[in-house]
Amino acid sequence: MAFLGNGYFESLVKRVINIVVTWNVLMLCLFGGFIIFVFSMIFLVAAVSGATATEPASAYTTVYGSSPNQLLSIPVSGVITGTDAGSGGIFSALDSQTAGYSVKDELYRAVADGSIQGVILEINSPGGTIYGAHAIADGVEYYRSQTHKPIYAHISGTGASGAYWAAASTDKILVDYGSDVGSIGVIMGPFQYYNTVLSEDSGLLGSGVVTQNGIESVTITAGKSKDVGNPYRKLTSDEIAALQKQVNNEYDDFVSYVSKRRGIDEATIRNQIGAMAYDQRTALAYHLSDATMNRQDAYDTLAKAAGYPNDYSVVQEQPSYGFVRSLFMAVSHQQQPKAQEVDLCSLSQASLAYHGDISSWCK
Repeated sequence: MAFLGNGYFESLVKRVINIVVTWNVLMLCLFGGFIIFVFSMIFLVAAVSGATATEPASAYTTVYGSSPNQLLSIPVSGVITGTDAGSGGIFSALDSQTAGYSVKDELYRAVADGSIQGVILEINSPGGTIYGAHAIADGVEYYRSQTHKPIYAHISGTGASGAYWAAASTDKILVDYGSDVGSIGVIMGPFQYYNTVLSEDSGLLGSGVVTQNGIESVTITAGKSKDVGNPYRKLTSDEIAALQKQVNNEYDDFVSYVSKRRGIDEATIRNQIGAMAYDQRTALAYHLSDATMNRQDAYDTLAKAAGYPNDYSVVQEQPSYGFVRSLFMAVSHQQQPKAQEVDLCSLSQASLAYHGDISSWCK
């Protein structure tokens, strides 16, 4: 290789250095441009979000048909909370909760919109807070009294406890095939007691508690079989009595409301129907629902009651959001944005009209 001379190697080294420098400069420019782009988008999002935060009106998005005779669909999905939790991440789950007061506000807005000829609550929810369910029922009552137009509920999947409370406020309850309906009861807890704690571990790989005498749990319920499936604290007898009275009071209100709206004797609800959730056939037999049908048939039934059997469209409210969140919802095919998520664990020891395992909220 000596015959190549030192000049060859110097030239080769210079060329390699030039290539490396050029590549690094190119990467720095691209990376710098990316950083500038990211910060520009952050400022843009802040500007757009600020501009839309005060927009009171919400446009309707058509989900079926093209007629000017519109039926308003209001999804009630996931746990029913009370109000929005406020600020949250743009990638918060948008379908796991429904704010009862937001649904009430939407019904109030529908009263003032002459194009809305009827409303359908599309329910797939195990219930949640009593005040959230109450808020939806209040909104339904207001809509009915102000417009005298039909408002139905269509349960697809689950319409239990607080969600059934909301459904019972409507003119008719229509249930999809294979759905669970009912669970007329109130629950509080579980209240857990770690009997003689020996150690606690809160390391990076997880946390746990070691006890000498195990973990005890008490759940306060009203309604036959309401706590079916609870796997596990020790409360004093006075605590249990006070909490039981609170739950009983809420349960009395629940039973009374369903009895009045559905025409079912209170004794039948307490002693026969209880707090179980039932399939669509049993729910129909107990008069917990009015008919079994799919979503399309539910739309047709509501349209007929509204006086537009073959000439209607179905719309959903589309609130205004910031650019990034709107983009994310569009990518994930979310037609109906939901409220920001509420910390469910903070609700776990309140009186709830909920069907399911509340202890999972705090895991």
